[in-house]
Amino acid sequence: MDLSKAFDKVNYWKLFDKLLDDNIAASLISLLVFWYTNQTAFVRWHDISSASFSVGNGTRQGSILSPCLFTRYLRELIASMVQCAVGCNVGGTYVNILAYADDIVLLAPSWKGLQHLINTFTQAAQSIDMQCNVNKTVCMSYAPKNRSKIVLHGFPDCWMA
Repeated sequence: MDLSKAFDKVNYWKLFDKLLDDNIAASLISLLVFWYTNQTAFVRWHDISSASFSVGNGTRQGSILSPCLFTRYLRELIASMVQCAVGCNVGGTYVNILAYADDIVLLAPSWKGLQHLINTFTQAAQSIDMQCNVNKTVCMSYAPKNRSKIVLHGFPDCWMA
């Protein structure tokens, strides 16, 4: 799953609320509020620079803190995926999501299970103002080792709600 411009679409205020819910010191959150709400940027191309402009959303690109803040921003999305009880048995543990920053993989034992995960993911992503980029999202399927267990050789298309 590819979240469209994920780091750029983080809603500061939702992030700060989540940090407050985690009992992060208000003074630290105040510092982050100041830091994020007073961001400016400019574009440089060759030897020419644009005028500066304010940045209204997103986590700072290249910042050491950004992956941690982004991970916190996605925590409930990941939890909703884990709780939906659809996944693949990997060494005795059921797994349905692998996530590293904005790189996300959904694992399902069937196309119907995958569609359920996609629906759950889409709903959870919308609640934090994120959308999937369907042009960069791909689906792969693998046949079972035991060929006699193949039910269908083709599956219906999965779709984003």
